[in-house]
Amino acid sequence: MVAAAHPEPAGGLVSGSGGEQQVQPDPIEGLPADFTDFFLEVQHSYIAYAYQALRNRQDAEDAVQTAGMKIHAKWDEIHSHANPRALAHRILGGVVKDYNRSRIRAARNLQAAARDVALGRDCVEQIQHLGTYDALDRAMEELAEREPVQAECVRLRVAGLTYEEIATTLGITAGTARTYNCRGRQLAKQLADAYLHHETEGEPS
Repeated sequence: MVAAAHPEPAGGLVSGSGGEQQVQPDPIEGLPADFTDFFLEVQHSYIAYAYQALRNRQDAEDAVQTAGMKIHAKWDEIHSHANPRALAHRILGGVVKDYNRSRIRAARNLQAAARDVALGRDCVEQIQHLGTYDALDRAMEELAEREPVQAECVRLRVAGLTYEEIATTLGITAGTARTYNCRGRQLAKQLADAYLHHETEGEPS
C-alpha cells in the first residue's frame, strides 16, 4: 500500500521475460474510495512516525503497509467510529511496537557523534538530526513509558502534523496537544542529557 502514493491510472507497464510489455495491476484498484483517500492522506505522516521508532526506511514502509492492511480489514468499523483517525493511529502504533519487539536492533555505532551536537537546540530539531543516536532514542522510549501521550504528541509533531491534527488523532484539544508537546520535548531533552552524561562519564545507564 505504500507504493500507492503514485499509482498508475490503469496499472503500470513492466517488461516480461521475452521483452513484451505486461500490465501490472494497480495496487489500490478495487479498494473503497474513502479508504484510499484516507490512506493516501495519512501515508506520509505514518511513515515519518514509524521511522522515528524503527530507524530504517524500509522497515517503516513495511510497518505502514502492514498497518494499512489491518486498517483496511477493519475499515467499516474504523470509518463508523467517532474518531476514525484515533482508532487508525492506535492500529499503526501497535504494528510499530510489534516490529520493534520482533527484530534485533542493529548495534548503534554513532553515539560519539551525538555528543558533539549542541543540546541547547530545539528538541524537535534534535530528534530529526539525532534520530539514529542511542541517547535520544532511549530518551524517547523512556518518555513513552513515563508519559505516553506526551511522547505521542512529540512524535506526531515531528512527523509533520499540526496541533489540530494531533488533537484529532489523540482525542485531545489542540491546546493540550501544544502543552504536551512542549512538556514532552523538555523531558526528552533532560533524559537525553542524562544518558549522554552517563556515557561520557562512563557511568552505568
